[in-house]
Amino acid sequence: MIVESCFPPFVESWPEAELDYEGLTGRVLKSPAGLTIFMAADRDVVVPRHRHGAQWGIVLAGSMDLDIAGQQEHYTVGQSHYIPAGVDHEATIYAGWRGMYVFDRSHSTDSYMKAQRA
Repeated sequence: MIVESCFPPFVESWPEAELDYEGLTGRVLKSPAGLTIFMAADRDVVVPRHRHGAQWGIVLAGSMDLDIAGQQEHYTVGQSHYIPAGVDHEATIYAGWRGMYVFDRSHSTDSYMKAQRA
């Protein structure tokens, strides 16, 4: 089945993530141990350097540049990355990008939406 919208209807029905970046939207599934967020960028988005609990992500469509602790990489469809807790990182996400992110909340009361700025 071809999905006409950004994500399948059941994901689109999840609560909207409260993201701080214009042009970046997301749908979130929460548990006590973590968050899973399906994100989409309808324009180029710069996410400034910040840090929070551990995260793992995979690019579902498009591409992004990611700087993790000063090491910059370009990620495209199917490539994943892991950012340990407390590590500074920043990203440039390009229009048309889609990604899935899992954030560890097991050792923190901070959510992704309340990330600490570096």
